[in-house]
Amino acid sequence: MEKESRWRFILFRGVFLWGYPTGLIAKSIELFPPGVHLPRFTSLAEVAIFLIVWAVGGIAFGTWMWNQKKKSCELHHEEAPEAS
Repeated sequence: MEKESRWRFILFRGVFLWGYPTGLIAKSIELFPPGVHLPRFTSLAEVAIFLIVWAVGGIAFGTWMWNQKKKSCELHHEEAPEAS
């Protein structure tokens, strides 16, 4: 596996590339009445809750992705023939 830091991977790919964009998309979709709009935050507390909730979701997703990447690298390492 590359020498990439686990937490750097999780924060970048999980939180910044998945968690926050997914949260903004979800915040942009209004079910009743149906429609799409720019995300609206009515208070600073709502912004803080948004950042915390989607960061936690991003950390969970990033951790899952890291584990999948680790398993894939271990599998390819085991299948690779030994160099003599």
